[in-house]
This record gives sequence, structure tokens and C-alpha cells, in this order.
Amino acid sequence: MKFKMAQGSLFAVLMRSTWWYSALIALFAIALGFAAFEGKYLIIGISASLPFFGIAAYSAFKQSQRPKLKRVLEVDEAARKMSVRELAKTIADHYENNNFKVVPFKGDAAEMELERGRHKYLLSCKRFKAANTGIEPLKKLIAAGEKHEANRYLYVALGEISESAVDYAQKNKIELIGAEVLTEYFDGTKELL
Repeated sequence: MKFKMAQGSLFAVLMRSTWWYSALIALFAIALGFAAFEGKYLIIGISASLPFFGIAAYSAFKQSQRPKLKRVLEVDEAARKMSVRELAKTIADHYENNNFKVVPFKGDAAEMELERGRHKYLLSCKRFKAANTGIEPLKKLIAAGEKHEANRYLYVALGEISESAVDYAQKNKIELIGAEVLTEYFDGTKELL
């Protein structure tokens, strides 16, 4: 059985937040334990703070692994100067370096087909410069994937993505690649499934 934390729980929210939020809550728990029990039962405050210090350490580690904002902006600018084919090749090269077979996709819904073992992805960069992305290009990608037996999808979008498109992507195994994730591809640090 795989453990999954509820998205709205306090710990899940703190894991997605800046690390020092958790550290502040931990320090508050210690201070509250000290004040409420006049220092006699300080161990209660310390015990209550331990999970928050753990989350702070985890969040700090995860945030240190993310690309810096300056680098994200550089990649975003560089990507916007590239053609669809060049961008698709840059991403596909990362997969090829990780033992994926890369084949140009025959159709207009995607640029590349990436395959390794039982994993078959479709990569679409067609509308990556669009200011807004809705649900229609994602539906088109899924339809093409069903014909070619793809089980995962990559969709590059540097503009705004509608809420309905984000929901649709989550339900249909579509990884939405924005500027931050694109930076990981450019830098060769993106972890692949």
C-alpha cells in the first residue's frame, strides 16, 4: 500500500511552502510549551516541534534542488527564440541520453515519440509560445496518444495554463512543462520516470 498525503493537510501545504514557515511553527511550538508550562514541561513543546523541523529540513532540501529564478528566466528567453523543432530536439536529447528511443512523431498533435521499455511518451511543443493554453490541444494530444498506444504525455507551455487544462492534465497523465521544468531539461538535471 502506497501512502499518499491529503493535498489540503497542514503538512502537505507546508511541504509546498517556503521552508522557513515550518521552522517558525516549530519555534512557536517550543515557545508555547515554555510559556504554558513555565519551562517545567519544555519537552512537550520540543516534541511538538520535531515534525515541523523535519518538514523545514525536507522543504529546504527540495527548494535547494530547484533552478534559480535568474536561470529560469534565461531559459525562458532562450526557448522563446527557438523553433518548435529545436525545442523538441533539446527535450528529446535528454531522453535519448537516458536510453529512450526517440522518433519523430508522424502527425500534427506532437513532435516526438519517446520510448523505453513499456514507457511510451508523446512530446508536444506546438503551441509553447502561446499566451494562454486551454484544454483543446491537450485533448488532441490524448487522442493521438490513444492511436499510438502512448501511456504518458509531455506538453510544453510557457504561457498561462487554464485551470481546466491543469485539471485535465492531472487526470490524463500529461506533464505540463513550464519554464522551471524546461530549465531542468536544458541543464540535464530533470529526473525521468
